[in-house]
Amino acid sequence: MSLKYHKIFTHDHINARELSEVYMSDSSDHGRLFIMLELPKHKLDQQAYIDQLINEIATYFDTSGQDDPEILLEEILQQINQLLPEMAASIKIRNWINTLDLAVGIIYNNNTYMASIGNVNGLLIHNKQITTIMAKNTEINPSKAFSDIISGELDDGDGLIISTNSLFDYISKEKVKQIIKKYSPSAAAIKINELLESVPDFVTFNSIIIKKPGTSDREIHPHEIKKPIDLEDEVVTDTIKTEADHSPTAPRTKTVIDVGGFKNIGLAKKIGQLFALIALYFKTIGSIFTFVGKKIKNSLLFLFSPKFRKKKEEKTIDNINIITHKKYFWFQNLNTKKKIAVVVLFVIILIFLQSLVFLTQEKADDDKNEHYNNTLITINTKYKEVDAKLIYDDEEAAEKLLLEIQTLILELTASSPNQEEQIAKLSETVFHKINKIRHIYVVPSPVKLFDMSTSLVSTQDIVQKDGIFYIFGDNKLYQIKDNLLEEIFNFTGEQVIQSMTDWPDKNKVVLSSLNANNEINYIIFDLEKKEITGDLKQAINNTSVKDLTVYGNNLYVLDNQNNQIFKYPESGGGFANGQPWVKEEIDTSQTSSLTIDGSVYIITNNGNIKNLLKGVSEEFDYHTPRPNIGAGAIIKTFRDSDYLYIIDPNNNRVIILDKEGNIKDQYASQKFDDLKDLAIDPDEKAIYLLNNQHLYLLAINE
Repeated sequence: MSLKYHKIFTHDHINARELSEVYMSDSSDHGRLFIMLELPKHKLDQQAYIDQLINEIATYFDTSGQDDPEILLEEILQQINQLLPEMAASIKIRNWINTLDLAVGIIYNNNTYMASIGNVNGLLIHNKQITTIMAKNTEINPSKAFSDIISGELDDGDGLIISTNSLFDYISKEKVKQIIKKYSPSAAAIKINELLESVPDFVTFNSIIIKKPGTSDREIHPHEIKKPIDLEDEVVTDTIKTEADHSPTAPRTKTVIDVGGFKNIGLAKKIGQLFALIALYFKTIGSIFTFVGKKIKNSLLFLFSPKFRKKKEEKTIDNINIITHKKYFWFQNLNTKKKIAVVVLFVIILIFLQSLVFLTQEKADDDKNEHYNNTLITINTKYKEVDAKLIYDDEEAAEKLLLEIQTLILELTASSPNQEEQIAKLSETVFHKINKIRHIYVVPSPVKLFDMSTSLVSTQDIVQKDGIFYIFGDNKLYQIKDNLLEEIFNFTGEQVIQSMTDWPDKNKVVLSSLNANNEINYIIFDLEKKEITGDLKQAINNTSVKDLTVYGNNLYVLDNQNNQIFKYPESGGGFANGQPWVKEEIDTSQTSSLTIDGSVYIITNNGNIKNLLKGVSEEFDYHTPRPNIGAGAIIKTFRDSDYLYIIDPNNNRVIILDKEGNIKDQYASQKFDDLKDLAIDPDEKAIYLLNNQHLYLLAINE
């Protein structure tokens, strides 16, 4: 069964803020042409140009001998690319092409071919999903407005809506999807128009609904219609069919105050211009008074202050004497010919250097801007390819394209503040899109608990006890209590602290240090007394510390150089000598962190998580996140927790796994740009993230 279509066109020519047109050609051997156009009203009447644009496109379509609709649309777009700059030059409205919202397409059999510029949306309704295949595109190259074509075949029950942005300002995309999925195009148009009954007259709606009929499509009977509407509905075939015109949409007469419309009132414009001139006048007067006041002040000081006058005179005379003596006497000693030669040479060199600098700078700027613009075009092209991949649920290919876009953005070099702002927006957009495909929740602005940038250069570890945070950094221990940062101990001397961990059952922390002889020592620090209360030298075979943790009042140390985990049992106020805990050969050389809840979990630099119980490997089949966890990840849990908490600095990410290996949640943020460590709220309602000099709070979804 062929495609059906219906248009939604509500436009009050008198009150509308825009000029708008929608055109559908008769059916032909190469399909049916549609044109959707909208642009803001202006003092200059643009209707003639709109009519010219539509007529030339339609004429080319009707007279073309090209049978392939996709090639035909490419030829039409080439014609438009030539026509728009010519029109822009004639209209003489600044950035006229950038104000234009234009969609052009061809419907042929079960296929649709289309392209757009400006604020035009294209949504594909497939199964129970809605996919954006055309989106807002305000970065328009005036010399080549159209560059890409989107095409595809609709399956039974699939729908497509092409619309200007105003429709989605009043009806959500989800609601539009439900209507198009349920009804035929004509019935869907009726339903959508019913929802738009109370919208002010100055708002224009310009949309086309295209659908391949499904067996469950509903029609609307005349007695169900709340509002008269144009019931034109066609089956798109290869032969011309007669169109049935019915009563037009009833005019909407709801009284609405259009605040934005005041800008079109001549008196209001004149009053605005008057106030602007008055403001400019007072600003100019202020500048003049400031300048004159400064000059009067200096003049009075010069007249009545001998000290000021003498200082000014001496400075001026000294400068003049220095310049005069150096230049005059050197030049004066030359003979006439040499003087002339020096003057001529100096002038020639000055002109040459000035020209060379100007040309070089101009060429460099042109090359840089050309590269910048070409990269933006490439990025937009790849975004359209991403949309095409997502139509068919090919997330892997779409992710690959988005990573290519991210690389292109990182390679961009800004030559102006506007370009810097644009690059920042591009980076934020691609970051959101990549993580959306990876099913990672993006946290735009995580809650910042504390900024330590004025006190610390770098941080390493965090421990949280009873609402107090203990931060280790710059070889010092700090605490954050009552929203105040306080240094509580400075580990001076030759020892350098490597790592710090919590002693859960006591108000203490344990730190590992390395002295000048590369000897490891374990320090027990009492947080209440704010002093070192004990230390312990390492076991003979324990020669390195990658990570450490305390569980059941025993200290466990990850020694990745010796492929071993050492256990130091509690003894008195400290720990006894350590013994190897792992009972089989395992490779921990690439391990970055460990945590314990009865079992020992270790994580490696390639993202692998291993589970050890009583020194022996246990099977742990977990769902591998996408992308893989990067190097330097840190993993934490505790005895009664059902989850493993992981920070992944390489991917600006936090991962929560249940202990069956399923992913509970993933969070990412551009703010997570230097993750160091994490602490978990005892009730597991929040994660505290140490992002170098900043402490963030991340709420956990229940």
